[in-house]
Amino acid sequence: MSRAHAEPTGGYKRYVLCILTLVYTLNYLDRGLITLLLPQIQTDLKLSDTQLGFLTGIAFGLFYATLGVPMARWSDRGDRSTVTSLAIGLWGLTVMGCVLVMNFWQFVVARVAAAVGEAGCMPPTYSLVGDYFPQPGERTRAMSFYMLANPLSVLLSFVLGGWLASRLGWRVTFFLMGLPALFVAVLVKWTVRDPRALRAHVAVIGTPRQPWHGVLAGLWLDRPTRHLTAALIVLLTIGAGLGPWYATFLTRYHGLGTEQLGYWLGFIFSVGGIAGIALGGDLSTRWFAQNLAGQMTMIAIAVACLTPAFTLFLTAHDTRIALGALAVLWTLFNFALGPTFALLQRLVSADARATSLALIMMLANLIGMGIGPQLVGLFSDLFRPAFGSESLRYAMLTPAAAAIWSAYHFWRAGKYASLRLETVAIR
Repeated sequence: MSRAHAEPTGGYKRYVLCILTLVYTLNYLDRGLITLLLPQIQTDLKLSDTQLGFLTGIAFGLFYATLGVPMARWSDRGDRSTVTSLAIGLWGLTVMGCVLVMNFWQFVVARVAAAVGEAGCMPPTYSLVGDYFPQPGERTRAMSFYMLANPLSVLLSFVLGGWLASRLGWRVTFFLMGLPALFVAVLVKWTVRDPRALRAHVAVIGTPRQPWHGVLAGLWLDRPTRHLTAALIVLLTIGAGLGPWYATFLTRYHGLGTEQLGYWLGFIFSVGGIAGIALGGDLSTRWFAQNLAGQMTMIAIAVACLTPAFTLFLTAHDTRIALGALAVLWTLFNFALGPTFALLQRLVSADARATSLALIMMLANLIGMGIGPQLVGLFSDLFRPAFGSESLRYAMLTPAAAAIWSAYHFWRAGKYASLRLETVAIR
């Protein structure tokens, strides 16, 4: 693919969208893998629930969250294709390095290193999607397609990862799943061009844009953006805090083995995720294309329904009911993603998209990914004297109620965004 300075064609734009979605898919593989393989890792390395919470929480989330901001600043100022290529290549190398892990602290180092590479993947790819698809309708559809990376990564990590782990062990599984990232890094570098190079009004790509504290102030001071940010942070906190414990929960309370977990979770998370994203994107553009308030109200209702779905999943003793509830809650969770991130791009300026996303993800991941899994593991150990083998079930119940809080902010975001965008040119 030539990197000549020509206006991108429809075919090339679709190609770029597929490549960016592939990067985002690989970027999420290790999260599904570690969720699936935690029982194996715990047995092999002789880890407590608190240590598992640290591995899936602080060890990864702290570095992923804090490094996301400087990576995003680089993305908003520099060549986003280069940032993406370097980040996905580094991620692949660090995930492959898990083959050498022999104890808890070595695994901590591996998770920290993976966080460094992963932090640089989503901000530039998310920003590039916004530039390649500038119109609101096409942007919502493109963003929904881009968000398919989440269920696709789950399908690969749980189904393929479960099959590999049951035959080759968790270390070799990590190595093989990280290898394709090196090829994708080269593909991005040589075939994906940053649209900024096509714009005559951008004299120097490296010219500083809005300072990060100015972007943060904008997120807080602008009423619709503030509510949308709050809604996203709470929703992503729930997902990041509880997500790493699904496999352990189903193993402990429903007796599913690694390969069974791989097939069930792979099917539920991929089909449920694809269905949720497709429905959210399609219904938003079909029913509420010109009605942001209605669009966000629909999203708010879906998010509010997460609380009863989570409760049923965690309290059901019948495995079929628990798996059915998990499928429902995952569909509802993904329903919000495409329209929400598309709206976020409309609410912030083009030169602050990556930084805005990184700041939101930083807050969500510091709380959800950094603290959430750790607290669940800690509470599980603390509750054990009182609740015995049921301690993990009770430790996971509390965060589920926060979905109501997130739904409220989605509703408010739609109300204020609709009023604001009626008076400004559509970005």
